[in-house]
Amino acid sequence: MEGLLVSGIIVLAGRILQDLVFNFKIEMFNRGKLGGVFGINFLESIIGMSVIAMVVNYIDKDPRLLLFLGVGSSIGGIIVIKLRDLMNKKLIGQRQYFVRVSFTGNEDLVDILKKDGYIFTVDSREFTDGKVRTIIEGSLENRARKEALKKLLQGRDDKLVTIIAAREVYWV
Repeated sequence: MEGLLVSGIIVLAGRILQDLVFNFKIEMFNRGKLGGVFGINFLESIIGMSVIAMVVNYIDKDPRLLLFLGVGSSIGGIIVIKLRDLMNKKLIGQRQYFVRVSFTGNEDLVDILKKDGYIFTVDSREFTDGKVRTIIEGSLENRARKEALKKLLQGRDDKLVTIIAAREVYWV
């Protein structure tokens, strides 16, 4: 029984660690750090194969190790979700997207954006096609604000939208 408990705890901890490392790898990939992804992928595969080898090696002695594997995976997923929520709360207030929208014929748009709490600069410029367009530029705090803005802009004609992920946006 003691051997099962020790093996189970090792499998449980290894599976939780593998889930954490996997999600960290995804975050690195999303940030374009491919060298980091390579190293983390290497580490993740070693952890994963070690855990699976341990389960396969001892499964005939006690199939309950599969329960530790499943519970470890579930706990790892919950921890990852909680950590991601913590990180997202920490990032609120930091600018993550730069937005530029130019449009004609949508005069109510600036008022709608003001009402929804968006902070933009507003300007009018003549483009090379001869049209005078209203231009709004600013930054967004997080992905949720970006998605909400995209919904507000959906269905509006004659607009040009640029949304760029910005690691840092400075007021100069």
